[in-house]
Amino acid sequence: MAIEPNNPRVIVVGGGPVGLYTAHALTKANIDYVVLEQQPEVVRVTGAGIVLLPNTMRLLDQIGLCERAEKIATRLNNKVNSLQNGRELCRYPLFGSMEEAFGYYSVGFSRREFLQILYESLPDRETRIRTNARVVNIETHDNGVRVHLEDGSIEEGSLVIGVDGVHSKTREIMRTLARASTESKEDVEAYPMVASFQGFFGRAPFREDIPQGCFFEGRGTGMASQGVNGNEFMYFAVLRALPKPTTDRRRYTDQEVQEEAERLQEINIFPTVKFKEIWATCDPKDFTLVHIEEGFVDKWHHGRIVLLGDAVHKMTPINGNGVNTGLQSAAVLVNQLHGILSSGSDFTDETLGEAFERYQTIREKACREVCNQGAMLTRLVTWSTWTGWFFDRFIMPWMNLGEVAKKQTRAILKYAHVLDFVPFESRVGEIPWANMPKAKV
Repeated sequence: MAIEPNNPRVIVVGGGPVGLYTAHALTKANIDYVVLEQQPEVVRVTGAGIVLLPNTMRLLDQIGLCERAEKIATRLNNKVNSLQNGRELCRYPLFGSMEEAFGYYSVGFSRREFLQILYESLPDRETRIRTNARVVNIETHDNGVRVHLEDGSIEEGSLVIGVDGVHSKTREIMRTLARASTESKEDVEAYPMVASFQGFFGRAPFREDIPQGCFFEGRGTGMASQGVNGNEFMYFAVLRALPKPTTDRRRYTDQEVQEEAERLQEINIFPTVKFKEIWATCDPKDFTLVHIEEGFVDKWHHGRIVLLGDAVHKMTPINGNGVNTGLQSAAVLVNQLHGILSSGSDFTDETLGEAFERYQTIREKACREVCNQGAMLTRLVTWSTWTGWFFDRFIMPWMNLGEVAKKQTRAILKYAHVLDFVPFESRVGEIPWANMPKAKV
């Protein structure tokens, strides 16, 4: 079907957490859309855990999902820094101080649980989401786009939002289109995502001897670990430095996963629990070994295509901000789209180009700072330099990290975004939010 200018339709490529939140935001904006997910299922079992900070919980509150998330997730309070032998260096109320400041919990749960919340609460999800929908090409024309899928079908719309991850097909196609355009031939960056670490992610059955509400982080030469004990499972990640940085996309075999597990046997994921104790109780299918890319895209849009989430800015899980940053950007982007239609305009090349540029202008500085901070923290806790080792090992444990974290996180979270057009009663803490909905309750 051809898309008429006065009947706008958004094609969202990618059905992960950021893609599904974007679908909710478009629903609230009364904008027609379809989500294309290349996997057979949207809600699928993965070993990865997710931490949602107060700025994300506020976005969920605005669309009516905050309390549901709080019921099934683990409320976080303290962060515990330790060595790989289990020796605790320090603990401080990183998450508790954010809760005091802004009124929302920080919570930890599985990626699957978060996907399930977003998916099951999405209106008309059976008709709005297409699975097994792998994008192979995108055409643009005067009034919209045609997205070609691997099965031969075509989805037509007004624009494409590429939220399809670090190896974004949308980004690849957008770069090809940018090269073909005369104004952009000299302004197309090289492949932006580089892996310097590999990540081993998994889950194992809940243990009563590991306190809940604590986020554990181990550190050592070339390696770092993180772990949370949830309500049903405990989730963890181990980062290990690669021999050299690479842009190659690597798929590890089951044998390589087993070999990596054997290397980690004596590492303490939690202060009193070694990796070998976890490995002995888990299902190996709940573990994933992948490259962990880092990178930042300089140009977020071209024509009627715009990028979002890990397709734009990718970081390691050390600073816990991948999903949180992506959802903030999604809210800003949908605000711009809603603004076009609420002003009485249509989705034209000109209005979309201006909206996409505003979106990048609003978000680029904050996203770049988060990515830079993540890169710095990752190399700090993996002791990539002798100065980093000395500072992390001997200086930081004697610092008042609670106060340091309080100043840093409050300065960032205060300016969190929301959907401008959805009124709600936001929770408040010691620090008022700088951005409130323009629509009033």
